[in-house]
Amino acid sequence: MKHLNELFKYIDQNANRFIEDLKILCKQPSVSAQKRGINECVNLLEKIMEDIGIKVRIFKVKNGNPIVFGELKSGSSKESLGFYNHYDVQPPDPLDEWKFPPFNPVIKDGKFYARGASDNKGDLISRLEAVRAFLEVYGDVPVNLKFLIEGEEESGSPHLPDFVRENTNLLRAEGYLWEGEGVDIEGRPIVTLGAKGIIHVEFRARGPKIDVHSSRAPLVPNPAWRLVWMLSMLKGNDEKIKIPGWYDNVVPPDEEDIRLLEEAPFDEEADKRELGLKEYLLGVTGTESLKTLLFSPTCNISGFYSGYTGPGTKTVLPSEAFVRVDFRLVVDQKPDLLFRKLKNYLKENRFEDITVIKHSAYEAAKTPASDPFVTRVVKTAKRIYSLRPVIWPTSAGTGPLYVIRKWLGIPVVSAGGPGYPGSRIHAPNENIRLKDYIKSIKYMVAIISTYEE
Repeated sequence: MKHLNELFKYIDQNANRFIEDLKILCKQPSVSAQKRGINECVNLLEKIMEDIGIKVRIFKVKNGNPIVFGELKSGSSKESLGFYNHYDVQPPDPLDEWKFPPFNPVIKDGKFYARGASDNKGDLISRLEAVRAFLEVYGDVPVNLKFLIEGEEESGSPHLPDFVRENTNLLRAEGYLWEGEGVDIEGRPIVTLGAKGIIHVEFRARGPKIDVHSSRAPLVPNPAWRLVWMLSMLKGNDEKIKIPGWYDNVVPPDEEDIRLLEEAPFDEEADKRELGLKEYLLGVTGTESLKTLLFSPTCNISGFYSGYTGPGTKTVLPSEAFVRVDFRLVVDQKPDLLFRKLKNYLKENRFEDITVIKHSAYEAAKTPASDPFVTRVVKTAKRIYSLRPVIWPTSAGTGPLYVIRKWLGIPVVSAGGPGYPGSRIHAPNENIRLKDYIKSIKYMVAIISTYEE
């Protein structure tokens, strides 16, 4: 890694400038769920990238948010390094729990507070500033760079698959850094090699055409009970999903996966204390708890609504009810196939009256720990953070990385972000530590520098 001292010196000298750039982007709302500030954020991001020297193309998306694609050609390399990020953010609600206005960034006690600070604008800007450092110090980069930046990640990335199918050649690279993991509680860099898939489903049931007095319950069907009975058929007390064939294609963790789980630092007792739990579900513990978390399909009720939920009492039999359920998937489970199995299962058990709406669906994907790109990412993290990285074979969460990893066959790794355990992503008071943000920029210039060796 040549020239890092000069690059790091430039980064330190321009740290305040980089913080101001992050303020500018975080000040602009870009809430995909509310269609708020999207085009304004795209225009701002385009300006920032072009000011750095990155060639930008804006791809309009029918009935969706634009995709921003940036490219910078190297004068000395035929290889390409890709970056995936998103410019959209979660809604800031509940607003009364924020210490500071969510779209008016504030720095206090070495922390940068704003919606999007960690997820995902801090990560995105750190990568762009790394490019700025290279161009201003050396006038070139040692590898071709590609930036895939979507605006619907927080809404399930519904249009990203079509974009990838239509632009496979444009997106080709030797590896992709996904939106970045940060550091753990001990400051160790986190490297994650995959993500679960998901099917996010809404079930709706109807009863009478209007709410009626609950005394009519002996005669009038209650849609909330219909959903309760249906839900009881989806999963048992053993946490196993009851839908026939749901586990047919599940791939268990291999020896390398288990080794990484055994080596990963995980304070189980501290985690349970923070959650207020005496034990995890079914009493799992140790490596088995991590194996269950990362490699087991799930069926989770994420929201249930029916009837009156205000203060006091109201004896009502509701006219409608709905519940939202997310199914997390593991490698080789196919969302479309499983969704058909779900609908067939409901039909066979006489729940045809329930409306089933699929909001989003991803496949799971992961990159083998033995892949050379993983080695490059891990070695760089160890050098920059001076600590042994924590390598997770996959994540309990979900992201659309399968479109790059599985469809294009490109290794995908998440690393080098500015987040830390207290970043509060998706929650009020989202924040990053400024020291992590600057370290993230240095990691990015370091990973780019590996291509000049």
